[in-house]
Amino acid sequence: NDGVGIGTFTSNISGLNYGSNYHVRAYATNSVGTAYGVDIPFSTPIYPTITTTAITAITASAAISGGNVTSDGGDVITSRGVCWSTSVNPTINDFKTMDGVGIGTFTSNISGLNYGNNYHVRAYATNSVGTAYGVDISFSTPNYPTITTTAITAITSTTAISGGNVTSDGGDAVTSRGVCWSTSVNPTISDFKTTDGVGAGTFTSNITGLLSNTSYHLRAYASNNVGTTYGEDKVLVTSETITDYDGNIYNTV
Repeated sequence: NDGVGIGTFTSNISGLNYGSNYHVRAYATNSVGTAYGVDIPFSTPIYPTITTTAITAITASAAISGGNVTSDGGDVITSRGVCWSTSVNPTINDFKTMDGVGIGTFTSNISGLNYGNNYHVRAYATNSVGTAYGVDISFSTPNYPTITTTAITAITSTTAISGGNVTSDGGDAVTSRGVCWSTSVNPTISDFKTTDGVGAGTFTSNITGLLSNTSYHLRAYASNNVGTTYGEDKVLVTSETITDYDGNIYNTV
């Protein structure tokens, strides 16, 4: 009901349902009766449609995804991006990116992840009707490698042989591996170490520069982008060097 008299007027139509087809026409009533204007059809907007882009460039703390808004549902897209969680079907109430407006493709840089976790991600797009989501895609961030320490052999007063077995790269390439040693328990790569290639699998380490008749701790290590992990600590005792009166050098067992 928009007043009386002749002239133009504006009508605010409410209570409509989204995604519906309607017909509207103006009316005016006097003492003779009611007349109508021409019938005009219109449709209310629906939710957008969107797809989720495959996950790439996964690291321990970040990844790349995105989406493609294939339809705005008949109304302007006011927000779009990806959302993620450790639970299936994340929403914009979880972690999210905001990657512009409108239809079309976009790229999302996901950050702040934790290593060794399984995540779910899906793209979203919002218009006046609400928020629509793409399909849920799961991925896992890399973890530390796993490694065992090889038994120590060929012990002399200054050398020995050990190594390790990288049984898992943790989902990311092993960039360094070897053994480390020290006179203290649980040596690290900040102590003496060998560098014996990359990748998973077994390797042999030639340990040199030891002191005779000395107790050492030794363990294998493997590093990827997450960090460095170690095998079990093993004890190494070098043999004693003895020189006789004739100048002959002997290593004790």
